[in-house]
Amino acid sequence: MERKLKFTKANTAAVKGIAIIFLILYHGFSIKSRLYGYPVSFWPLSETTAMAICRVMVQCVGIFAFLSVYGLTLSMKAQYQDYGFTGHEATLFVLKRYVKLVFSFTIPFLFCMGVTYLTHTSRYSDGFSINLINAGMDFLGLSHLFGTQMQINTWWYLSLEVLLIFFMPFLVRFYKRYGWLMVFMFLLVGSFMLEKHVHLTKYLFVAPLAVCFADQNVLERLKGFRIVKNRFLNKILKLILCTGILYVLCKMFNMKWGTDHFEFVLNGTIPVLIVYMSYEFVIEIPGIRQILEFIGKHSANIFYIHTFIRAVWCKEFTYSLGHAAVIWLFILLSSLAISVMLGFVQKLIHFDQFSAWLTKRILGFADRNL
Repeated sequence: MERKLKFTKANTAAVKGIAIIFLILYHGFSIKSRLYGYPVSFWPLSETTAMAICRVMVQCVGIFAFLSVYGLTLSMKAQYQDYGFTGHEATLFVLKRYVKLVFSFTIPFLFCMGVTYLTHTSRYSDGFSINLINAGMDFLGLSHLFGTQMQINTWWYLSLEVLLIFFMPFLVRFYKRYGWLMVFMFLLVGSFMLEKHVHLTKYLFVAPLAVCFADQNVLERLKGFRIVKNRFLNKILKLILCTGILYVLCKMFNMKWGTDHFEFVLNGTIPVLIVYMSYEFVIEIPGIRQILEFIGKHSANIFYIHTFIRAVWCKEFTYSLGHAAVIWLFILLSSLAISVMLGFVQKLIHFDQFSAWLTKRILGFADRNL
């Protein structure tokens, strides 16, 4: 008898590990200007081919968004039977998740702000009072939503996370009423009514897909599906089929015609396909799984920190390393080392206990007064 399949938290961490690897490759090598004029070798690939591949890796954004909504859906499903929550309960759920996001950002935020201050590399350019507001908006994950100046542009993703958290109650209620029809509604609205190439909207197609996948165990059902009875042959056929589909979608994504007409659907389908392929073919390989899980557990901190290393604090040293693989490894390992150090500091000062205590107080106040 085969074991029952389950997309676990460990699986989620491993997929996040893949996504953060994609993120560093995208930010480091997707366009010529990101090399800052340094001669970088991409051997054995040509520069054009390597950059085309790295450009597609921007789909890491959709992967992270999909996993976030997937996890939030499972939390709501476990907490509220048949998604039957009141407005008050939905408010507390959203507030709890938002506070958790802010606290997870606190230590790396303070570290990055401290280092930029000590090294005189702050990106804020206004006066003290305005910069204080800018820093506050960065800390709360609201900078990109309100258009205030950010310390580093890659922190825009926090605003997308905030948007997804606040819209979760509406999303699952919409799903409860319309089921899979919600996916097609989002597709129509996103393709024809939303402004194109806007960060906070162009990745939203993953949200309804994530809700449906989480509620109906689609990842597990796809992994358990058999094209043929022979297990090995079944795996090979699924790999060939998925690779072919991914190749076509990525080719479309790298064409101006493709992004002009199908950006919204591509930014939804490519990340979901990568998540499934990672689950089916990659993250259960012994050795690889443990490495990816370890990287994935530090993925948030690596995301917060890595751009400072490659573009602010150590730009000259990073790109003077010469080869893309060496540069990528340096960015990953240095970000990971800082994340491990921050984790040690976090334990040393009992930050998790403090944040749990403060979260309880905030939710208690909200429960009594909202």
